[in-house]
Amino acid sequence: MYKSFSYFIVVVLIVSLSISILGCEKIDTMIPPDTTPLIETPVKIGVIQPAHSYTTFSQGAETARIQINENGGVLGMQVEFISKNNQPVAGEEPTSESSINAAKELIEMENVFALLGPVRSTMAIEVGPIAQQTQRLMLPGSSGSSVPETGDYVFLITVPNPFQGKVMASFAMNPEEIGAQTAATIYEEGDNYSIDLVQAFETAFEEIGGQVVHSGSYATDETSFTELLTDIQSEMPDVIFCPGSQPEVPKLINEVSQLGLDVIFLGGSAWDDRERFLGILDDNMVLDGSYYPTNFSVATQDADVQEFVQDYMNLYNSPPDGIAASGYDAMRLLARAIETAGSLDPVAVRDAYAAVKDYQGATSISHYDENRHPVKSLAIQTIQNGEVEHYKVVEP
Repeated sequence: MYKSFSYFIVVVLIVSLSISILGCEKIDTMIPPDTTPLIETPVKIGVIQPAHSYTTFSQGAETARIQINENGGVLGMQVEFISKNNQPVAGEEPTSESSINAAKELIEMENVFALLGPVRSTMAIEVGPIAQQTQRLMLPGSSGSSVPETGDYVFLITVPNPFQGKVMASFAMNPEEIGAQTAATIYEEGDNYSIDLVQAFETAFEEIGGQVVHSGSYATDETSFTELLTDIQSEMPDVIFCPGSQPEVPKLINEVSQLGLDVIFLGGSAWDDRERFLGILDDNMVLDGSYYPTNFSVATQDADVQEFVQDYMNLYNSPPDGIAASGYDAMRLLARAIETAGSLDPVAVRDAYAAVKDYQGATSISHYDENRHPVKSLAIQTIQNGEVEHYKVVEP
């Protein structure tokens, strides 16, 4: 008992002495606070990218990310991408469910600051409310006019459908171009992008005196268009406006060729997924004489455009398309907004983005209108000898 009590006294004395010493020296021995600068914290950006289509969107964004990081990042912080696939089955369309899940994972689990994508309008409309509710700036690769209606954190990058439709309608009726008086339109069932763009084309075409003689649709994954094309053939339109994507549209045009229908095809910006669009048919010569719009032309000689083209080709060994340009501009514009805001405050960055003026990157944007649509020029491409060629630029 005596030994235990003595031991207890010794321990108490030692502890007391230690406290006394630490108390006297606390200024000198205190562990300094964590002063690690924010500069070492990466800015995490979520990318929603289909694995099997429109893949140049994320490649364009990656080109911009590398450029930005090589030049010091944003506010001294490096940019990090975290990508999620919203096209789980190759050969099938991206899905709304996988797009929603991708957005939730990026925001809730990865805590990304902003979202690049989705590429397609139907999916972007589903993801927009999630970005809005969580105050994440969202820059999709889509052109659907209603996409930004999901909230004021959502901005289009590419040329919006109303302007695309107006330009292609004017181009069709211009006597110095096609001189069409009648048109048929074809859209993909359930696809917000092609439905929206067909409506824009029809409205503009009829406003300037043209006549839409037939409007029809096809289902996703449809391979035979006999009934639809028979109805159109009976109307003998001057042009067919069919802004959908691959694989259906090239197959549809090929079937028109086999029917011997003499008509000029006009497309939409979805055609600019060039590698895949031109990879469906064995002979792309049947696509010759078609025209489609894009917000980018590799032929533009502006120094900023050529810097993008050169850096992209160095990374991917192929020229960029309009989808790549949208990804590139999305990342460059996001970085510019963060720098302008001077912080990662979501409201400040959103407001800085909305105030964009005279941007020049892969494409040029004069400003954003009240619908959060970019005001920008449009390039028209044509297909000749089975290859895409630049045709002309149309200013807004």
